[in-house]
Amino acid sequence: MHTLRGLRGQGSGVTRPIVFLVTRSVSSNVGVGGSNPSQYCLELVRRTDHEHYLTNLLLPAALQTDSFAIRAFSSEISGVRDVVSERTLGQMRLQFWRDTVAGLYRDKCPNHPVAVQLYRTIKRHRPSEQLFMNLIRSREQFLSDKPFNSLDEVGDYGQDAFSSVYLILLELMNNKNGHLKHSVTQLGQCEGLITLLRALPYNASKRRCFLPTQLLSERDLSAEKIIRCDGENVQKEITEVIEIIAARAEEHLMNARFRAKHLTMEEVMVMLPCVSADHYLTRLSKAGCNVWDKSLHSRNSWLPGSLYWHKFKRTY
Repeated sequence: MHTLRGLRGQGSGVTRPIVFLVTRSVSSNVGVGGSNPSQYCLELVRRTDHEHYLTNLLLPAALQTDSFAIRAFSSEISGVRDVVSERTLGQMRLQFWRDTVAGLYRDKCPNHPVAVQLYRTIKRHRPSEQLFMNLIRSREQFLSDKPFNSLDEVGDYGQDAFSSVYLILLELMNNKNGHLKHSVTQLGQCEGLITLLRALPYNASKRRCFLPTQLLSERDLSAEKIIRCDGENVQKEITEVIEIIAARAEEHLMNARFRAKHLTMEEVMVMLPCVSADHYLTRLSKAGCNVWDKSLHSRNSWLPGSLYWHKFKRTY
């Protein structure tokens, strides 16, 4: 089995209040949801998803506004778990967004700035409704605090929660490049695994553990041991689990980069989040796969410059 250190040696939330929303039929020049819903989406992504905020700014100008709308939608649903105290309330919020997406395709839009901007995107491009539903579905598991059973399940989560965003962008671009579709699917699975690791200390502080039970049971680890870990003198078995997950993320990252020579300049810009993923995995490896290490919980000041450099070089 590959390890993160081995692969590395080869190279290479904002709390939001619950609001009551009124649905109305709207026309293509909808004006509800505030005077500037596109700016609202941009600011929401900037506050809640800084790395994708940076990569969005480097997308082709014609794609940026729609991309921020999709990222803002993703931020809204990903934040549901942390703004509700009961599973039922979370299910209600996800159902609201499920009904909202269905309504947007039928010219019904709630008075919510993210929904308004998303409606404009859908009206212009008619991307797949199912991809938005996949995004919502990806968050249902977290409402019950149920851990993943296996790494393959985490991969499925990554496809729904992250690959779906990129696949929507491809539809907005009217892009049929199979190489790019494969690459964004791999990138999404990589981001799902990295998100699982990055969120581990925070979730543990809330007495939640989503690490695959299969990996834990193979090492006689319990969720309670993960929750009680404070980052000091981390058990070797815990480090091994983290390293295995990180190594799988590294494999997906390499697969996402493998077809770079088949991509155009515009397509390469869609893949720039690979740079963010690579930075995190490198820092994690240097921290000895200790996700509690303080170096992993400060904003990466080198990332903006690195992203611009990769854009200049047309690489990711």
